[in-house]
Amino acid sequence: MLIRGLSILLAGIVLSAAIAKTARAAAPAQLPPVISTAISAAYANQCTLLKNTDIDGFSKTFTNHWVESDSNGTKVTKAQAIGAIKQQIAAMGLTITDCAATIGGGSVSSDGNTVTVNVEQSADGTVASQTGTSPIQISSRETDIWVKRGANWLQSASTVLKNTIMLNGQVVQQSGSR
Repeated sequence: MLIRGLSILLAGIVLSAAIAKTARAAAPAQLPPVISTAISAAYANQCTLLKNTDIDGFSKTFTNHWVESDSNGTKVTKAQAIGAIKQQIAAMGLTITDCAATIGGGSVSSDGNTVTVNVEQSADGTVASQTGTSPIQISSRETDIWVKRGANWLQSASTVLKNTIMLNGQVVQQSGSR
């Protein structure tokens, strides 16, 4: 349960994650600069909200029908993911101290209102342990779909291609391979 909860947290950060230090996010050649900048800013906003533990604000960066699929085909809804993040924060004292998203390419729909991006995301933080706190590192490679709603870009779907969670420098979960 702990590991699955952390996987769901990754989606949030990453869902994602959630997780970004997107000031360093690489602009994909395939995306027009204005869209690349907007999507990078959306990832940065998600990171800021997670670092500030504003999970309700973080939740608003996703469409109501957001869903994540992992490498095994398991699907997680927005409500499940947000619930898991809240649980991990409360039960484990999870804090996110740093996160990043690097966009590696993507495509834009003909109307310009839907963007698919390939992204590598990472998050660093801590969890409570018997000796105080322990470092946690989460990384993923995924394909995310963003849709434009008015002036805002909202994440509408994620497919996690690879996911790694490390606790105290040791891999505690790894899935996917692409």
